[in-house]
Amino acid sequence: MLALLAAAAAALPQSPALQAVGGLAGCWKAPGSVRGQATDSAALGQWRLGGRYLLLQLKSRAPQKPYAAAIFFGEGQQPLSIRSYWMDTFGGAFSIVGDGKADAGGFSVDYHYPDSVYVNRFERRGDGWRWTIMEQAAGKPPTLFAEYALSPTACGATKFEF
Repeated sequence: MLALLAAAAAALPQSPALQAVGGLAGCWKAPGSVRGQATDSAALGQWRLGGRYLLLQLKSRAPQKPYAAAIFFGEGQQPLSIRSYWMDTFGGAFSIVGDGKADAGGFSVDYHYPDSVYVNRFERRGDGWRWTIMEQAAGKPPTLFAEYALSPTACGATKFEF
């Protein structure tokens, strides 16, 4: 019954911003790298609160490097604008609000931390996504912080927090 309600909520008319982030709904293999180190993760995108937010969960599959993130994407005040909330296993002190914009190839969201801006770019790649996170510290050139290649997969046994 809950699955039917979630599907009905996601079928409601959506802004262009929600349509863009909605492409992340489903289960994903998410291999990639963080600070140059290979990582193997899984991701799950689900509609929440009546289809007004998409929750993207990312979870490391490496037991020696536990990491999980919950990222909510919703529409901003303009049709293409996106408001996001990032929470992860580093705790509340590192939770942050981000703002971004949808475009023809996907969407971007910037998270402004005190020491750096992290620019998250989601680009469609066939039936998957390329997700890059660029770190922009003041007075320094941007550097690649992380990147993931999301490809569709069966949801399997991965347990997500939310």
